[in-house]
Amino acid sequence: MPLRMARARGATTRAPREPEVSRGTVRVEEECLELDVTSPREIKVLRRWLGRVNGSAHSQPYLVEGPPGRFRLYVGEAAERVRTRHGML
Repeated sequence: MPLRMARARGATTRAPREPEVSRGTVRVEEECLELDVTSPREIKVLRRWLGRVNGSAHSQPYLVEGPPGRFRLYVGEAAERVRTRHGML
């Protein structure tokens, strides 16, 4: 019976994934960083971040979506104001 050797993760030969071309925009506002994304993958990633970033253990940064596909990232005093406005203490 032949012996099989273990492989490290990622050692399989796969074609490199082509990066998606994003047509979204990033704007730097006075109180926040605003992201307009169009890629469904980017929207999905940012929505997953909502739960991680906005947990009760972290007072900042604060990530908000609205309208769909437009995200705003607040930090510092702006994050505190927006969290309070949204009822998150």
